[in-house]
Amino acid sequence: MEDIKKIILGTGSYSTVKSGNTVSITGDGGNAWGYFGPSYKALAPKLVTYLPYAEKYELLKELEETIRDYLIHNKNVDEKYVKEYQKFRKEIEDEYIRSFYEIRLKDLDVYELLYKLEKRFGHDIILLCHETIEEFCHRRLVADYIELKTGIYIPEVEVDEKGFVKKRNPIRYKNRLIDTINKV
Repeated sequence: MEDIKKIILGTGSYSTVKSGNTVSITGDGGNAWGYFGPSYKALAPKLVTYLPYAEKYELLKELEETIRDYLIHNKNVDEKYVKEYQKFRKEIEDEYIRSFYEIRLKDLDVYELLYKLEKRFGHDIILLCHETIEEFCHRRLVADYIELKTGIYIPEVEVDEKGFVKKRNPIRYKNRLIDTINKV
């Protein structure tokens, strides 16, 4: 590995990365979102992590809808709904982070992972998943974990059809990963 900083260009979603050296890290390889390129499923969440989160995420969306309804009809939101939403969101995300860490990241040799990715896919890889930049996503857990272990920051990117790369400011989970690591 000549320069490990060149292996991963960034992370992105299927909807915002239109070209480049893309690699899906979802369980179905991105097929459900119309992506049929290369995939690396060893970084995908296992169902034991994903299913409980998906079920609770539906309840979270209901709370979000309640807040939205308040905004439409009342122009203000009862603070209890906002606090309930924030608390529940953090709770289910922390549960996901703990499970994903224990199952996928805890025993992961990041340097070996980078070597495997480079050997299989080359340089300037963009790790893909389906969530938008505003949503909780395991691709950012992977990116932040790599940063924790190597010091290499992996940005969130958007890439247009002509290959123009725009770096975005993603939600960061580094501190929550550190908390999880210290608890496990």
